[in-house]
Amino acid sequence: MSFLLQRLFFVWAALWAAIMTVFCGIGTVVTLSLTSNPKAFNFWSKVWGIGMTAGMGIRVRTRFARPIQEGKPVVFAINHQVALDIPAVGSAIPVPFGWVAKAELKRVPFLGAAIGSSPSVFIDRSHPKRSVETMQLAGERIRDGLSVAIFPEGSRSHGPRLGEFKRGAFLLAIEAQVPVIPVTVVNAYRLFNEKTKTARPGVMDIIVGEPIDITGWTRKDIPELMERVREAMGPHLGEQGTGENPVP
Repeated sequence: MSFLLQRLFFVWAALWAAIMTVFCGIGTVVTLSLTSNPKAFNFWSKVWGIGMTAGMGIRVRTRFARPIQEGKPVVFAINHQVALDIPAVGSAIPVPFGWVAKAELKRVPFLGAAIGSSPSVFIDRSHPKRSVETMQLAGERIRDGLSVAIFPEGSRSHGPRLGEFKRGAFLLAIEAQVPVIPVTVVNAYRLFNEKTKTARPGVMDIIVGEPIDITGWTRKDIPELMERVREAMGPHLGEQGTGENPVP
């Protein structure tokens, strides 16, 4: 597909993304006003992700190192390439979970309301005290049996390279003493990229890795945990973040 066609397709993809976000945002808020069951949020996450990617001509191909057991909370640590990661991962993870989302998303029409009404929490990294309180709230969610998903890079890379990890996601897992599952978004930036304003149909790969057991680990083990997550993601992104992003 030529660059011009990718630009034109981006316009359609962005419009379709907005339509699906409005529809699913309203559906989420209405449904969660009637029930507090986290499966309701999981349902709308799947509708949002599947509907959005299908309308863009994108097929999400998810590969699991092992089945994920419902009812056993974990922290999903996900690399962040582009905005499409959020709905795509939401449709790929088969168990109920809540997001630890950056505070800026609260201001996004419909999406902010949907996340706010869900079992998710907003983190404001510009206010350290509020950030700590958010992580404590996320920890309570985990202790109640709900898995949590977080982007440890904190911002989008718009490419294959992994950014610097923030400690919060790993501190959350260690404090809650639950496994960390690395989730690698392989090539989303090639299919929809808000930085280059290009989009095209294709297959988006998501790799859900082996759980990392951190039983007995303490805060001093955070650097090792961060490194293990990077090592789990790296091979799927072409080792040093270059090349053609091989998928096993």
